[in-house]
Amino acid sequence: MIEQEILTGKVVRGADRGKDLGFPTANLDIPSRTLSRTGVYAVWARIEGEQRWRPAAANIGFNPTFDEKTKKLEVHLLDFSGDLYGKTLAILPVAYLRPEKRFRTAAKLIRRMRRDCRRAARLLARSARSAPP
Repeated sequence: MIEQEILTGKVVRGADRGKDLGFPTANLDIPSRTLSRTGVYAVWARIEGEQRWRPAAANIGFNPTFDEKTKKLEVHLLDFSGDLYGKTLAILPVAYLRPEKRFRTAAKLIRRMRRDCRRAARLLARSARSAPP
């Protein structure tokens, strides 16, 4: 079980790589010291101004496949399409899915991201009661 602490941050521009890979992410501007261990998580996410919590997958880390050096938090909402720039997003980690990993190709990363998102969706559907009120 992971420590369930709600993290909040403003959505800022990233490299737009997630969108290019078919998994648009909200990059959250939060101090790196507040981030948990690196890896992929199943999380609940709430967009500023909304009451509902949405299922999501999040990555905390350095994006080793793309040789990035800055630790960041990126969130892919599983049931959302739209512009989140400038809005505040709250996330509640529910389950740690796997450690961060370097992939040899973008295609291999995409396959793993699909798998991670399916797993996050299943876990969150089973634990719908874990969504905050």
